[in-house]
Amino acid sequence: MIEPKEINKKLNILFLTARLPYPVIGGDRLKPFNILSYLAKEHNVTLVSFYQGKNVPDEYVNEMKKLGLEVHVILLNPVTASIRHFFKSFFKLPLEIGYYTQSEFKRIVDDLLNNKKYDLSFAFFMRTAEYLKNYKIKKILMAEDCRVVYQKRSYQSTKNIIQKLTRWWEFNRLLKYEPKIVEHFDLTTFVTEHDIDSMLNQNPTAKYRLLTNGTDINKFTTPQDFKQRKDILFAGKLDIWANVLMIRDIVNNILPEVRREIPDIKLNIVGANPSGEIKALESGSIKIIPNVPNMVPYLQNARVFLHPHVGGSGIQNKLIEAMACGCPVVTTKTGIQGIPATNGKDVLIGTSSEELAYNTLRLLKDDELAKTISENARKLIVGTHPWESVFEQLDKIMMEVLSGNNNEK
Repeated sequence: MIEPKEINKKLNILFLTARLPYPVIGGDRLKPFNILSYLAKEHNVTLVSFYQGKNVPDEYVNEMKKLGLEVHVILLNPVTASIRHFFKSFFKLPLEIGYYTQSEFKRIVDDLLNNKKYDLSFAFFMRTAEYLKNYKIKKILMAEDCRVVYQKRSYQSTKNIIQKLTRWWEFNRLLKYEPKIVEHFDLTTFVTEHDIDSMLNQNPTAKYRLLTNGTDINKFTTPQDFKQRKDILFAGKLDIWANVLMIRDIVNNILPEVRREIPDIKLNIVGANPSGEIKALESGSIKIIPNVPNMVPYLQNARVFLHPHVGGSGIQNKLIEAMACGCPVVTTKTGIQGIPATNGKDVLIGTSSEELAYNTLRLLKDDELAKTISENARKLIVGTHPWESVFEQLDKIMMEVLSGNNNEK
């Protein structure tokens, strides 16, 4: 097999994303932005992406062009996209696929592929896979997580009847769609071995590889003085259902147990687009901090990053960033998926609200334990999740596809 270092040809690469990777907020923007930045240094890269809104901000497009990309952005109106999906593909495609299946995006992709020779193409998330699946070119699907597992967990964990029925519907659609779409690609990447194992159960004949997520270890750093750390932090996009469920668990089940021993403990909830439900939680001891430009100060000042995850797929970027900042993490087994952390050394893991509360108290009360977990967490992420490690994985995957070595599963 050709070694990655032999990628000495300037490639023409087509890269599709369901969301414009700027501003760099959230994992669905963070990873493609960094990968595009890396690829554009050595190759000719064309980006085709959706933007949800009335107008595409010129500054967003210009930031992508500064990377050296050829950029094509298609406006996506949520209302018309939903209506179009309902009438055209509601009974054919999962909701998250049909919503992003738009004629203007297809026209641009078709024109590019028909008028320019591309050596390699990427679909970031399954939401853009439909646009490449029928072309006989080298194709990599960056699926990230197993969507069947994600939706199964989602409908099982929610008590909201509308959410439960919607996600149950999506789960059953994905059961048919996900194992078939990967057949159209030379290789599909996931962020954890758990996701790969889940896909092997669905389709053992397709080809899967690990392409983890990274972080900027020079940006996400530890504070000079550990003593400045105090209080509990939860962070994430606050309009995401999974995050809402975690916040409910913290406020209703975990925090009351912690306050039995530390009555004046504070909880900071930091993230974009808080719903009315989340805003209503604000009080003297719970602070809602929306849409912050930089998470680093909050991660550096928190004593505990509390993350009662109940999911079953993907990797949690927020935990990578927290650990890089040396912020001690309390989470679950599924929360730490994809990060090779050891319970009691790099993080503290619980299986119930009671255990999560107990572990949170341990870190709040034991300075030596908290500092040890902090130092070990930072060391682990520096060794396993800098972007440079992700780019090394990407190079190997690209050369595997370009060399045509598609026999090994």
